[in-house]
Parts: sequence; structure tokens; C-alpha cells
Amino acid sequence: MPKKAIFTKDHILNKAFEMLEKKGLEEITARNLAKALKSSPAPIYGFFKSMDDLKKDLIERSKGVFMEYVKNQNTELPLLNIGMGIVTFAREEKQLFRSIFLREKSYQGLIQEFKELIEEEILADNRFKGLPEEIKETLFLDCWTYAHGMATLTCTGYFENPSDEFIKDRLMQSAAGMIYRRLEEAPELEKFFKD
Repeated sequence: MPKKAIFTKDHILNKAFEMLEKKGLEEITARNLAKALKSSPAPIYGFFKSMDDLKKDLIERSKGVFMEYVKNQNTELPLLNIGMGIVTFAREEKQLFRSIFLREKSYQGLIQEFKELIEEEILADNRFKGLPEEIKETLFLDCWTYAHGMATLTCTGYFENPSDEFIKDRLMQSAAGMIYRRLEEAPELEKFFKD
């Protein structure tokens, strides 16, 4: 009689994460995962009440990978690093990007985490101290919209494997334009953006 395979929760999650990176969240079913594990679905349900619970853990792991990209220090400009992080994540982790950001509800918590990270960076930059909250919120939304849009275009192949330099240049052009428009709308804010 062949020896029964013994699985741990981490083993199951690791195999499911491999599947997620290659094929996307939709492909992770009990049957497909069991086949990849060379097992029946029983060990999966021994650790997870449902496939939804397993998928929630996978999304959390994906968020961790995403946050590593966002916190990467590519330049001396913290806000640019955040924008570059999301676009390079979309370039290098297409399935994870799709699973987190191109689904209806799975990324709501991540948006809040992303916003909090940007707020931390804004507060760390003396040029943003004293800015009215509504201006900070508008800058965040503008930057998020542009970075997310560029990341989506990268993930879906419109920008085919853009270089770091291309990403940096596009983000710098957009960020400069957004700040300039804010200054035109409220010239008294110019003092906040001077070195």
C-alpha cells in the first residue's frame, strides 16, 4: 500500500501561490489544486473551511509581495518610488496584479494600505507639511489614478515590458503636471512645493 502524502498548510498555500502566479486566481479550484498536489481535495479542506478562505490567504500573500515592490527605494523621491513600485509589480507579477487590482472586491483593503503608505510618505516630506487635507487627498487620488492606469496598461500589454527609465519618466511627467495644475488652481500653495 502506497504511503499517504502528508501536507502542511504552508505546503498547500505554497502550491496554490505557484498556481496563482502562473494561471491566476480563477484557476485555483479544489480539484485543480489537489491535482497539482497529487492528492485528493481532503488535505485542502483539512486546513481551510472553503476555497474562499484559501483564496483570502493567497490575496494576503500577494499584498505582501506588492508592498515589497512599493517600498523599494529606486530613487531619492519617496512618492516616485511608490508609483514605480506599482508599475513594476504590474510588469513583473502580471497574474498577481490582475488578482489584486483587476477584480471587484479583493483589493479594497490594499487600497487603504496603499493610501496609508502614501500619507506616511507625504507627512515625512517637509514640503507637504501644512498642506490642507483636501489638497493632500486630491494629490493622492491623482497620483493613484495615473499610477494604477499605467500599471493596468503595462499588465495588459499596452506598454510591452516598459523599462524602469520609461516608467520613471512617465510618472515624473504626470506628477509634475498634477502639481502644476494644483498650483494654478491655488497659487498660495506654491510655497509648499518649493525645496
